[in-house]
Amino acid sequence: MYNLQKTFSKPEMISMSKHTFNGLLGVLLCIYSPLSTCWSQENHNESIRNPSFESDNGWRRLQTESNEYYAPVHGTRYAVLNGSGNKIEQETSLRLSQGKTFNLTVWARSIYDENHSQQLASPTQDYPDGTSEISHIRLELRIGNKPLAENEVAINPVEILGAPQEFSNDDGGNIWIDGGYRHAFSESRFVQRLELDPIHDPWEIAPDFEDYQRAQEDHGAVCPVIVRDRKLLYVSTFEDPEGEQEEYHAIQYIEPTGEGAPNYHWPAAPPEKYENLVLSHAGDEDIIAFDPYVFFDELDQRLWMAWGGNFIAVTELNPETGLLLHEQENPEVMTHEKIHARVADRATNQEDVWTGDNEWIEGAAIYRKNDFWYLFASYGSLMTSYTIRMGRSRDPMGPYVDKDGIPLTQFNKQKQRFGNSFFLGDDGAQLVPGHPHFWEEDGQTFVGYDYRKSKKRVNGTEESPDIFGIRKVYWKHGWPTIWTPISVSVSAEQHPDLLGQNIVLSIENTGDPGSTVAVDNVSCSDVTHNE
Repeated sequence: MYNLQKTFSKPEMISMSKHTFNGLLGVLLCIYSPLSTCWSQENHNESIRNPSFESDNGWRRLQTESNEYYAPVHGTRYAVLNGSGNKIEQETSLRLSQGKTFNLTVWARSIYDENHSQQLASPTQDYPDGTSEISHIRLELRIGNKPLAENEVAINPVEILGAPQEFSNDDGGNIWIDGGYRHAFSESRFVQRLELDPIHDPWEIAPDFEDYQRAQEDHGAVCPVIVRDRKLLYVSTFEDPEGEQEEYHAIQYIEPTGEGAPNYHWPAAPPEKYENLVLSHAGDEDIIAFDPYVFFDELDQRLWMAWGGNFIAVTELNPETGLLLHEQENPEVMTHEKIHARVADRATNQEDVWTGDNEWIEGAAIYRKNDFWYLFASYGSLMTSYTIRMGRSRDPMGPYVDKDGIPLTQFNKQKQRFGNSFFLGDDGAQLVPGHPHFWEEDGQTFVGYDYRKSKKRVNGTEESPDIFGIRKVYWKHGWPTIWTPISVSVSAEQHPDLLGQNIVLSIENTGDPGSTVAVDNVSCSDVTHNE
């Protein structure tokens, strides 16, 4: 249930509180969706009853669940369709009218059955592997028994083809676009022509792969960024301690040259210890200087870096040099609060039920969309419990808050963890996603990440390799989501013999027998044709 006693210190949280309150009442405000033409709270003549499944009303054969792990797009509940042929339906108050076209949209995703979902948070730490069951959803509009329109869509995450099938992809799906190609950087390097679909078409190993490997040899997580006319690859440096020496971590950058069509010219060797050094850490603080994620804000022409392990920080960089915008007076990183902002913390003492005894946080990302900055991080164990979680802020240096208005640096007793909202966890056969990277093409947002196919060790010793993944990202109610919008339309002109009759909406799981589909946020709009 929603907590209506929450208080918010920022203006945007007041607005979100109103949205949450209306979600409890089952009312979608017209500022968030085009429902106002189809659905009226004032006259209590809702065309679609219970559109966000926050109650058990309005639908035939409705089963609902509430699990933050699946990050519903509206409210806290969603409809669940277990197994092929399972369906829900509703006779709406929408009537075919002369000159009208109705567009209905639902949001859907694949989830696991209830038992599997409970195991993901099991205190025994016996974390389950995924499922190969294929999930499809089918929308149908009809009047009586006469079909009017339908749409069937596959909603499983897609396995990327080509070189990602052969080469492992540790530490993210980090992508920039250059020279007519998409370029992906991690321990491997993939390329794809820009006219191809990034998810459904195959990727190739880059022709400069060996030079790339040599240039960033023995470095950890990488992040590529194009800053005006420069291309920079930020890398993590690590040195094992010898004797009484402390571990040494650092963030540096490598600068390739060339047109990227599809290869670059790389330095002949990795950077020296203090070459292109952004910041370093010698074990005297809680934060670890690694996993850089660098975002160039083209609107304000400013450069930002999210980084760290154990907790996450955000730092502004100089777009001219690629280094810190403001120099530190001493090497103790977090004593410089005006330079490095602490923006996200992790739970301790086994308080986070989703991570068990490995409550780590790393693999952060920062991304701007419209007036908000979004912070993402990888929580838990990269082998068993990784999930990508998020918060947002009006300022790139925070404070970031989750969907409930809780700061990511504030411990919440009700959640038994610091503030954060889920973005992506295990889904189908793709497990423990982490190290997200966001980019946009023609108005469509994508997220690249790494995942594994198993949480078990291979031959008892080796971990399952990391794999390159990509999902489409949509923006709903001011937050990103991997739920898929599915629409179906019907025009009165197509069925003149049925004018004045009510439309029935049917939502069916048409996937494999063991598949489970979640549905949320049903909305409608109508288009009035000019006479």
